Amino acid sequence: MSGTATHYDAAAGGPRGPEYEEALDPANQSLAEALRKSFRILKLLMLVLVVLYFLSGWFSVKPSDVGVILRFGRIQGAEPGRPAVSAVLPPGWHWSWPYPFERWETVSSNEREIPIEFLFQLSEAEETGGIKGYKYNDLSPLRDDYLITGDVNILHASVSVKYKIKDAVAYLTNVSPMPDPEAGPRSADFRRYPEYTVMTNLVRNAVIETAAKKEALQVRGSGQKEFLENVAIAVNQKLKALEDAGIPLGIEVDPGNGIVSPQKGSVEAIMPPRQVQEMFDRTFAAQTEKSVAITKASSEAQAMLLQTAGTVHEEVAAAVQREFELMLKLRATETDQANAAAAAASGQRPADVEAVKAELKKQRQATEALLDQSSGEVQTVLNNAKIKRDEIIKEASGDYARFMQVLPEYLDNPTIFMSRFLDDVYARALESRDVAKVFVPPDAKEWWLEIPRSATQEAAEATAGEKGHTEGKTELYGTPKPKRPK
Repeated sequence: MSGTATHYDAAAGGPRGPEYEEALDPANQSLAEALRKSFRILKLLMLVLVVLYFLSGWFSVKPSDVGVILRFGRIQGAEPGRPAVSAVLPPGWHWSWPYPFERWETVSSNEREIPIEFLFQLSEAEETGGIKGYKYNDLSPLRDDYLITGDVNILHASVSVKYKIKDAVAYLTNVSPMPDPEAGPRSADFRRYPEYTVMTNLVRNAVIETAAKKEALQVRGSGQKEFLENVAIAVNQKLKALEDAGIPLGIEVDPGNGIVSPQKGSVEAIMPPRQVQEMFDRTFAAQTEKSVAITKASSEAQAMLLQTAGTVHEEVAAAVQREFELMLKLRATETDQANAAAAAASGQRPADVEAVKAELKKQRQATEALLDQSSGEVQTVLNNAKIKRDEIIKEASGDYARFMQVLPEYLDNPTIFMSRFLDDVYARALESRDVAKVFVPPDAKEWWLEIPRSATQEAAEATAGEKGHTEGKTELYGTPKPKRPK
């Protein structure tokens, strides 16, 4: 061996040195160079794989989803004592350790829907074209499904439950695995998942229990909306009971719109058995006619009230009723005060009459103010009453003025004044055609007047008469016409 050193270069993948290189022929040199390049490529590929491995931990949460990270199957951030929301990842990009250390899952927060049916067996023609005619064959529990109402009637129903995932941690813990998003709620794949089984059983039990508390016409008729709301409330109560028992499902049903009854083709969502469909139709038609009649009567009453008192008719009625109650209270109070001794003996203190009067006066003012704001017939009556009041006041004022005019003359000599006054009255009576004049002979021993019942002067003149049983005969020259004294 010569003195030239030969060493092993690990980076180059083999021994290096002048003697070694000289000892290699061109073929070996080409092979060694190829091995060196392959080793470099292998190291680069390993580096790329490591980078890709760490990049595989990046994941995206859609705007309509929420995500969680699981480390060895345990949800991170969901430790006891910490709120579940701390484990939920919002929409956006997130990173987790790659598998098998950690993995991530997302849960859709969109509304989900599952149909629940209590129907009898329908043929394909009935599902598409609807039920035609009545069938009277028996129901079979093996073939038909139905509900029993509180009044011991049978109904068929088709409802759907709409719900959302409110707690992703509870949902993944107690309901997962969730179904394939592409699997519809009516598909066989969807029904194999626990979500379908749990929600179907909960809703079915809630529908059965709620229907057992209602009458058939309440479930199918005007109370159908209330029935569906009660079912939604019952489902939420069952979910709350599971949560209190330590098995939260993280599912929430909207109490107002969580349970709906969509029509299946031309088949009603809630209907009676075909065997009694005819009687239900008659009853439902009568109920509809009743509702229409009530609505019509309410509309006519509202129109009449508006015509009578305008838009403030409710306020006017309440004010009048309140005033009437105060009048009764005042009368009772005055009676109690009159019997103060008896009330004091019984230990009761009568109410203050003056306080009740003040309250009544205040209420009357409020009622009059409302009456002034009213319109329609009430306003017409008020206007006529005001006109009549003005006439009476004017007439009374005229009488008072005439009285004051003759009062000094009467005070000077009452006897002469009354004599002249009577003479004037007699003269006016004899001159008036409205006053009946009857001549009675001085020697008449018995006489009477026959006055007709008619209020008109013409009828009186035609029917009135006088008969006298005397030595002579009494004649009737006229009959008096009733006249209101001033």
